[in-house]
Amino acid sequence: MLFDVATERVGEWSRLRVVGDVDLASLPSLRSALDAVDSPSVVVDLDSVGVLDPIALGALHAAALRCSRRSGRFVVACPPGAARDLLAELGLDSVWEVVAAADDVTGA
Repeated sequence: MLFDVATERVGEWSRLRVVGDVDLASLPSLRSALDAVDSPSVVVDLDSVGVLDPIALGALHAAALRCSRRSGRFVVACPPGAARDLLAELGLDSVWEVVAAADDVTGA
């Protein structure tokens, strides 16, 4: 499946829109996009993700730690489904702020 990650600035937030399968092949692109974020608060929009491989969770966690060090917020926008179930199964929904849609956070 096609993979893409696009970053946009929405007020004080950096919003990363991820499209496609997040797996070992797409992990370097996701990691690069997360590393390039310069704002303290980040929302990772997984609304258009088909598969979220657990291998990608390390990159998300590293981004969450960077946000914490910058006194910002790290939010994962993930609608109900397989990816959200994975976050809940691993207990990450209690570590990260998880919402149904990125607009719930950014207002855009």
